[in-house]
Formats: sequence, structure tokens, C-alpha cells
Amino acid sequence: MKKNSWVSLTLLFVTYFTFGWKLSEFDVPPHLTWFLALASIFVLAIVLSFPMRNTKALVRGWFSSDMGAFLSIIVGAFLAVVIVAWLHLFATCLLLISAAALARLDIQISGGKNWRAFVILTTISLAGVALGGAIEFWLKTGRLVFS
Repeated sequence: MKKNSWVSLTLLFVTYFTFGWKLSEFDVPPHLTWFLALASIFVLAIVLSFPMRNTKALVRGWFSSDMGAFLSIIVGAFLAVVIVAWLHLFATCLLLISAAALARLDIQISGGKNWRAFVILTTISLAGVALGGAIEFWLKTGRLVFS
């Protein structure tokens, strides 16, 4: 990896550290919260590491039909309302995606292949979330183990 890639990887770690810290503060069942967080980390790493080759053809085919265009407008309007209603959640998701995309771009520029990018993105993201959640849990409860 090149010399300056540590900046984007540090940014990725800090972003996910903050995300893990915030996840520990929610008043929802922790098993569900952490399962969704881990699943979203894996999905984002897969999407960024192994992009689809025929995305352009897929989108063009979807919008070429009247039904596809109509459903896209309806779903787009619904998403706009959700984004406005939950702006803080949308901004957090956008920040996580942006940090991961920047790190993926930096890995790609330095010559990293798809599997290497997946491993690096997943490892750093999971380490950040786990450390952030563990430190917040430890500061809140004074213990390191869930019971």
C-alpha cells in the first residue's frame, strides 16, 4: 500500500469507532442493533469491493419501462420523506459510506485487488465498531462483559 493510505484508513476507523459508540447508546435490544450493524458493514464492504459490471445496463433496463420509471418515482419520493424525517440517521449512513468509499479508492489506487480491499475494509470497520462499542459500554457500566 502506498504511504498516504493510512489517512483514509484512519478516517475509516475513527468513523466506525464513533458509530460503535453511538450504537451502544441506543435503548433497543443490543443483539438486534449489533446484528444489523455487522450485516451492514459486510454488505457495504462487499458492494465496494466487488462492484457489479452490468450496473449501467441494469439501470437502463429498469428505467426503460413505464412501470419501472413509475415505481422509481414513488420509491424516490418515499425515500425523500424518510431522509428529511430522519436526517440524522441519513447523515450518519452517508458519512459511513463516504469514509468506506474513500478508503476503497485509496486501496484501489495503491494496487490492492478486490479480496484485499474487502479484508481491509471489513477488518478496520469491525475493529472500529467493536472498540467504540466496548469503550462506551465499559464507561457506562464499569464492566467489560455483557451479562
